[in-house]
Amino acid sequence: MRNKKLMAKSYFIIILLLLCPFAISCWIIYPDSRCNPGLIRIYQWASGFASLHVPKYTVQIINEAWHSKGVYDVQIGCPAFASTTLIDPMVLRRTDMANCLLKNGSIIRPGEVITFDYSNLLPYPFIVLNIKCLY
Repeated sequence: MRNKKLMAKSYFIIILLLLCPFAISCWIIYPDSRCNPGLIRIYQWASGFASLHVPKYTVQIINEAWHSKGVYDVQIGCPAFASTTLIDPMVLRRTDMANCLLKNGSIIRPGEVITFDYSNLLPYPFIVLNIKCLY
């Protein structure tokens, strides 16, 4: 009887691993699921044209870390990012050729929305690389 229970438990774990590889891999990558880059959402869309008919894009970044008092030191991957229009460095600042710092590293409260416009021929694939949370 005990062997059957152990076997059933083993089968359940195997099935769980087969059905939920994404959840398992996320847990391995971010064991503290309360503070991971997935809590920051980035949306962008075409929003018109800048001078010389260069396409303009609006970016909206939202902090969805509701469990914390805020996040800070939000690092965004922005490879070779450039814009024909000026972006306030207190909103988004390039730290090197591949990385940007959001809001100069200061605290972003839960639900806070940060918006900026940039213009370039093509949209950039922004991605959140790292965050730190306040508890």
